[in-house]
This record gives sequence, structure tokens and C-alpha cells, in this order.
Amino acid sequence: MRKRVHIPTLNEDGHTSARRSDVACPTCENQLWQSVGANRFSLKIDRFNLKIALLLGLYILLAGCGARSSKVGPYVEITKIPVAGEGRPDKLYAVEGRVVDARPGQQIVLFARWGPWWIQPFADHPFTTIQPDSRWRNLTHPGTEYAALLVDESFQAKATLDVMPKEGDGVIAVAITRGRPALWQTWWFLAGVSISLALAVVVVFNVRMHRVSRQLSLRLEERLAERNRIAQELHDTLLQGFLSVSMQLHVANDQLAVDSPAKPLVSRALDMMGRVIDEGRNTVQGLRSSDWGSEDLGNAFSRIQEELAVPKGASFRVIVGGLARPLRRVIGDEVFLIGREALANAFHHSAAREIEVEIEYAAEELRLSVRDNGRGIAPDVLHSNRSGHSGLSGMRERAEKIGARLRFLSRAGVGTEVALCVPSHTAYLTRNSDRPTRWFSRMRPRTRTGNGLPVESERVR
Repeated sequence: MRKRVHIPTLNEDGHTSARRSDVACPTCENQLWQSVGANRFSLKIDRFNLKIALLLGLYILLAGCGARSSKVGPYVEITKIPVAGEGRPDKLYAVEGRVVDARPGQQIVLFARWGPWWIQPFADHPFTTIQPDSRWRNLTHPGTEYAALLVDESFQAKATLDVMPKEGDGVIAVAITRGRPALWQTWWFLAGVSISLALAVVVVFNVRMHRVSRQLSLRLEERLAERNRIAQELHDTLLQGFLSVSMQLHVANDQLAVDSPAKPLVSRALDMMGRVIDEGRNTVQGLRSSDWGSEDLGNAFSRIQEELAVPKGASFRVIVGGLARPLRRVIGDEVFLIGREALANAFHHSAAREIEVEIEYAAEELRLSVRDNGRGIAPDVLHSNRSGHSGLSGMRERAEKIGARLRFLSRAGVGTEVALCVPSHTAYLTRNSDRPTRWFSRMRPRTRTGNGLPVESERVR
């Protein structure tokens, strides 16, 4: 059975009003009234808390005002403080202030201190009149400290004082303050000068490094030109002569009978001549500037397998980390030739199953690593400075010429790693966007290429 009852609701002012509605049972009506009562109680608590907060805020405000005006009786203060300085008769600064509860006939006497206290602005004009709005203003000579005295008619002004008088004997109130620091004495001016000096040091350092890098590049380019000239002369004279002799020996070998006693001797001579020609070609190639391309070492090392035959069953891949940056031509030549020599050793002498080249365009340096899992390098060859089949001494010389660090890590049966690190200011060409490049290079993924084909990428760690 339904019963029509009055359902209470809350108005905006917190009072209740009733509206008619059908309620299924008296229990529901009781629950509604209890809910309304709880809402009214919560609203009253919120209003009470708001009143308490307003009262606390008003109390704090009044307390602050009372603290500000805690001085009782007449007092004087300086509102415009002059710049601090030693006394100079040709300099005058404006000084202003105000008094509170000053009586008629009272005046202000100003003093500035440099050594003793000197009356201001002049000994024959010692008094400053208080204006109707309780403010005063005058001129003063510079001093390290300034004082304003509120005095009455009985005060006897003196031109100089060793000690500032206290209240009494005509002195009603005393205000003493230090002079305002000059522009060059402020903390923000000193901070600005320090920052400017630091920036100047950085600029000078960058200019110096740029000049050193430029001189290094010029010297390296001169060496490169000389190497190319020597390589061209070797190719046109010595190497061409060996090729001519080799061709004549081949003709002579073909004309000899199969059972001729001279046949083995000529064959051995042809083999030796072939090895000499191959070594001469490699030497000339090492002297000449490489054709790696100044923009991308990764592609150059990926194409090197076309020049140096990869052993059967061995995998070869190139990993590039960071954003590729343009290199100085001479530096790129030396880096490529060092990597090429390391790869030639790995292909021909290591018997490795996996050979890897990693190039890292880091912000602080260019890194090149050549790794294999072959038989390793013998310790006596690794630590010797003589030229051998592996060309380790030549790699060391190239690294030393460009100011790079070269490391050889090898263990028998485990493999070998050749690591080259070139400082960034030596390796990279100067660009205006160096800073953003350094940040983005750390987020750029590593790109792998193996046997001329791209494979998966790795994130730089």
C-alpha cells in the first residue's frame, strides 16, 4: 500500500522544504528524513569551518599590521637611501624619509659618515623641515652610513660627531642605515660579470680549438697530397715495371718445354712476382686517399666485402650507432684504412665464423671497432712494433698521426677486437647544429647491414 508523504529537500540556504510524493512504506520516509538531517549537519560544519578560517586570516592580517606599527611614540625613518661612498664635496645625493607623531617645532638633522659623522647638507644649514604630510627630503654628501635625527628646539647642532647621540638632550628619535651599494657592488652585477667572463673563456677556448683543428686539417691534407704523389709515382714506375717483367716471364714460361729443367724455376719466379705485385698494389692503395665517401662510413665498410673476399661460411655485418655526421676528409681516410686493414687481417688470417664492424657516432668521439671470433693474434706479433703480415704497426702509425687511441684485444681461440677512438673535435666537421646533434645521436638506433643487406636495428645504450 502506497502512502503520499511530504519528502524534505534542502534549499540553497540550507533550509528544508517539502514536496509531495508517493512512498512505498514509512521506513523509506524515515530514511529520507535521516538523510536530510545528515546533509544539514554537514553543511553547518562546512560553514563553521569557513568562519573559523576567515577569523584566522583576519587575525593574522591584524597581527601583521600591529607588528609593523609596533613602534610607540615619535620615530623617524629613511625611505630613500643614497648610494654608499666616501665623502666628496662635489657630490650630492637626494635623501628622503618620514616621521610619525612629530610635534610642532621639531625638525630633522642629517648626518653622513666617512670617518666621523658630518652634518648634512652644510654646516650652516643643518636643519631639514618636516612637511605637512610628515615627510622630509634634502640633499647629502656621500658616506658609508646615513643618520636622521628628529630633534626639538633645544638641540645644538655640531658640524661633526664621533659618536651618534642617543635619545635625550633634544634628540627625540634616531634612524641609522647603511648606504645603498653602487651598481658595480650589487650581487646581480657581480653575477653578470662572472657569467660574462665564463662565457668569454668558453668562446676563447672554442676559437682556439677551431684554430688547432684547422691547422691539424691543413697538415693532414698536405700529408695526404704527398702520399698520393708518391703512390702515383710508385704505380707508374715500379709497379708497371714489375707487371712488364711478369708478362715477359709468362711468355718465356709458355715457350719452355714441360720437361725443361728451367720450368720449375720460372714458375717459382712467377709466383714470387705475383706476390710482390699484390703487395705493391696494397701499398699503393694504402698510400692513396680512399674512396669511402665523407658522409657515411657504414656504407663504405658494407661495400668492402666486394673488394676483400669474405671467407666461405663466415658472416659479416656492419653496425652503425648514432646519427651519421660528416667527417673531415683526411680523418675519414685514416679511419677507413685502419678498419680496412683490420678487416683484411680478419678475412685472411683469423679463420673466424663471425666478423663485425661497429661504428659509433658519439658526442665526445668517433668509435670504430672490428671484431672476430677467430684464432686470435699471437702475443709476440701483437706486442711487437715491426711490420708483419697483419700491418699492426701501420695501423698504430695512422692512429698516432690523427691523435686517436688504438687498442688491440686478442685471446687465442676466442677472437680479436681492434678498437679506434677519435676525439670529436678532430673527427667531425664543425656545424652550427652540433648541440642538438649530440643529444639526438644518443637516441638514434643502430643500423646493421650484413653481406650487403639490411638487418634488424639496436637501440643505442
